[in-house]
Amino acid sequence: MSNFMLLRNKINLPKPGFRNIKTALSVFLCILAFELTGRSNPLIACSAAVICMKETVYYSYKKGADRLIGTLLGGIVGLAFLLIKNSLLPVLPTQSVIAGLGVFVVIYLCNLLNKSDTAVISSIVFLAIAIGASDTSPYLYALNRVIDTFLGIIIALAVNKTIHPMKSDNSQSGLDM
Repeated sequence: MSNFMLLRNKINLPKPGFRNIKTALSVFLCILAFELTGRSNPLIACSAAVICMKETVYYSYKKGADRLIGTLLGGIVGLAFLLIKNSLLPVLPTQSVIAGLGVFVVIYLCNLLNKSDTAVISSIVFLAIAIGASDTSPYLYALNRVIDTFLGIIIALAVNKTIHPMKSDNSQSGLDM
């Protein structure tokens, strides 16, 4: 028996849970899909996959839907504010007014639409578009973030549904991340 096995038995390390394995597999598949298709920077897709890998397929779907709604809302508000900023309000001396007002509108809309769980991701997407976290066109950036998020969600859902799916009543083990 190897020294590692002796040490492992002595320490009594637990086996990784299925959610841990499925999350890692989802990240692997996101990066592989990006490499095979020539898309750059799979960070958003990987983040969506990690965030959406939940205890059950139902909870993964719910988190994925919230994530996609938040991304769409932040993207739409971000693009609207860019149009305002670029055409109607070129006199604003800083981005602070646009950023502060935009985050206020995003959070208000999330609450108004009874989607307060999406406020954080909506605000992040808004800020990425409105204050230029990317060197590309903000319109293209917004579209790509929605596509990347969607890909990560689909991959996480597919993995969660096909590999040891947990029953909705939480009767199976593997809840650990």
